[in-house]
Amino acid sequence: MTNEEFSNNFTVLLNTYSVRPPFGSQNSPQEVALDEYEKSVYLTRAQEEIVLSLYKGTLGKSFEASEEIRRYLEALVKTRVYTKDEAVEKENTLTDKSYCFELDNSVAFITLEQVIYEDDKEKPCSKDGVIAKVYPVTQDEYARIRNNPFRGVTDYKVLRLDYGNSVLELISKYDIKEYLIRYISKPEPIILEDLPNGLTINGKSEKTECLLHSLLHQAILQKAVELALVGRRITTNVNN
Repeated sequence: MTNEEFSNNFTVLLNTYSVRPPFGSQNSPQEVALDEYEKSVYLTRAQEEIVLSLYKGTLGKSFEASEEIRRYLEALVKTRVYTKDEAVEKENTLTDKSYCFELDNSVAFITLEQVIYEDDKEKPCSKDGVIAKVYPVTQDEYARIRNNPFRGVTDYKVLRLDYGNSVLELISKYDIKEYLIRYISKPEPIILEDLPNGLTINGKSEKTECLLHSLLHQAILQKAVELALVGRRITTNVNN
């Protein structure tokens, strides 16, 4: 749907619900009116909830397990390569072989990650271009496995912990040249028209179309109307 279609269909669908007049009243059901900013807020919230539910798994299927779900979210799949020069200095890292990288604000969920070792012919498995997998672990898990030669850091395994404030700490056996992540990005807000008077939604104020697969648009619209009705605490009566 275009923004105009989202707006018009929102109004039509919203007004299939009406505010019930008091019992015995001769008044007609009252239409519900929302401006473009309010519609945009509910559409954006609905989009976020649907993306989250799809990533977590629909009908028991995870994001990677279903071609259907991957296609729904393909517009949000991004890749980023960090070089060693982008590593940030942090105090109190767990090892002297820790590399810290700060995630962009756009990152929602990491789906794949790997590192390429720095060239070093004096060490096995660390020549230029050798790839190691990155395994996320909790701090408690790391404390249990850090000295384990099979479950801890190995020639082809790098461990990743959350340092805090969107910073990741990678613990590697060898020097890291590059760190690659593929991730689901946070969806841009759906903003039906440029917002006035300094209003923003997720920090944005410019008109923005929905970038998700068109087959999700009706579900987003339906969810947004449901959120609007709940937000207004409207007692509804379906006219169909």
